[in-house]
Amino acid sequence: MLPEKLRKQVIYQIYPRSFKDSNNDGIGDLNGIRSQMDYLACLGVTMLWLTPIFKSPNRDNGYDVSNYYEINPEFGSESDLEKLIDSAHSKNISIMLDMVFNHTSDQHDWFQKSRAREYPYTDFYIWKDGVDGRAPKGKEAFFGGDVWQFDDLRKQYYYHTFDKKQPDLNWSEPLVRKKLADVVNYWIKKGVAGFRFDAIDYIGKKLNPIVETDIELTHKYLNELKKNSYGQDNSIITVGETGAADLKSSRRYTDFKTGELDMVFQFEFMNLDGVRSDDWIKKEFPIIKLKKLVDHWQKGLFFKGWSGQFLGSHDFPRLVSRFGSETSGYRFLSASMLATFLFGLQGTPYIYQGDEIGMSNFPWQRVDQFRDIESLNFAGKFAKQGLGPEEIVKRLADNSRDNARTPFQWSNDQYAGFSNGKPWLAVNPNFKTVNVQREINDNTSLLNYYRRLIKIRKQETLFFDGDFKMLDGENDSLFFYERFKDDRRLLVVANFSEKRYVLENKFLPKNEKDILIANYSDRSKKELFSDPNIRPFESFIYLLDKEGRQNDQK
Repeated sequence: MLPEKLRKQVIYQIYPRSFKDSNNDGIGDLNGIRSQMDYLACLGVTMLWLTPIFKSPNRDNGYDVSNYYEINPEFGSESDLEKLIDSAHSKNISIMLDMVFNHTSDQHDWFQKSRAREYPYTDFYIWKDGVDGRAPKGKEAFFGGDVWQFDDLRKQYYYHTFDKKQPDLNWSEPLVRKKLADVVNYWIKKGVAGFRFDAIDYIGKKLNPIVETDIELTHKYLNELKKNSYGQDNSIITVGETGAADLKSSRRYTDFKTGELDMVFQFEFMNLDGVRSDDWIKKEFPIIKLKKLVDHWQKGLFFKGWSGQFLGSHDFPRLVSRFGSETSGYRFLSASMLATFLFGLQGTPYIYQGDEIGMSNFPWQRVDQFRDIESLNFAGKFAKQGLGPEEIVKRLADNSRDNARTPFQWSNDQYAGFSNGKPWLAVNPNFKTVNVQREINDNTSLLNYYRRLIKIRKQETLFFDGDFKMLDGENDSLFFYERFKDDRRLLVVANFSEKRYVLENKFLPKNEKDILIANYSDRSKKELFSDPNIRPFESFIYLLDKEGRQNDQK
């Protein structure tokens, strides 16, 4: 049975560096987040996931931690975090921290002691001798280059899954596992109510003859971490970033009785158009493949596990640019359609900051505008392959994580109300028309659509415990599915295109009062509620009993 703590969660992801700057140094911070707590409470979210706020040299914007017990001074202090936790709790909002436990920064004290072979840190990382003067056998790292990097002090190579400045921890060392459990326990005592574990399915590794991930070891290590930390408090919510997880392993991670985590992020949906993979050439998003994957995961996890549902995050381009339309006529419609599609699914919905107002990709012109280490590494790689500047910028523009990291657009003031100082990353020029100030008092805005959607999601139990059925699975643009239990059902319609469709009468609501939400305002009008014509990017959710009669509970 689904744990009660998950039933009404709507989690909002904050990228602190880009959310709100309180001291005008151009970098968002913890006090900036606290200053907007009324906004977050008004939105209706229940938990804030903060991407890493720990001390870091920022090679990968915080995902290279140099001290798990110290807040990055750019964001504030531990006292500032405590105040944020208290302020959030006063609004019935909890805080989730992002724990980067697969690797650390090469500036972490543990790594510095390990490279000096100082006991007991000698084997805290994965070290190997070279072979005939060359690096050990290995694959390409995620951010480019070889996974092995030579260290001049230790005279050995260390392993890194991501950047060379992010050496992987050796989880086969018991003391590593103990120290990481200690970190989790420390922050639980400070009032943290949730943890997102970054790249957690990479922690289990066979070390010989070559380094490769081992899912059995990952489960073993996670079970131990749970037992020694967050598993001691059933109220703590956990989610794992498990990019390589299939349905079988996701069930195991999140089994309601024996799983190590409450939910996982799986990436099969997010990888369909080739973003941030291979040659970085964006491909058409195949809706029919998406339907098959959604059907596979929704049925496969139904009451056998749980997932976090997302279409946007700090790691991907903006969802309205990627899956919808940036044009003024379709921005609201496509963005609200995507939200409707997502919120109707089984699983906990995640909102990435700015998606609720329709923030879009930045209009990049030059490589030197980018800040993301992955983007810069791939720009160098593409240049070595002989690509010209225009083509490199095009590929980065379609794929870069920096698209999601531009400063939050609060108003049409200078720097979009994010800061009075020049921001660390340029503000999207469309902030004059896309901002909270413009939308918050407009009942027809995307922001207020999200507020209504969140309220409905919390109130209607079918979102938590309804089974799933895909309808019209072969339509290449129209997403239409049903959530049902006993004699009640929800039907969700989402048109992913500018095309128009005619829906069969048997799939239409029987009464305008059944419509819970619609992104075309006239859909709920008496004369148009059952209109079979589905317009560009139209979406709506309606509630019926199993035979299609008006739901008496409404």
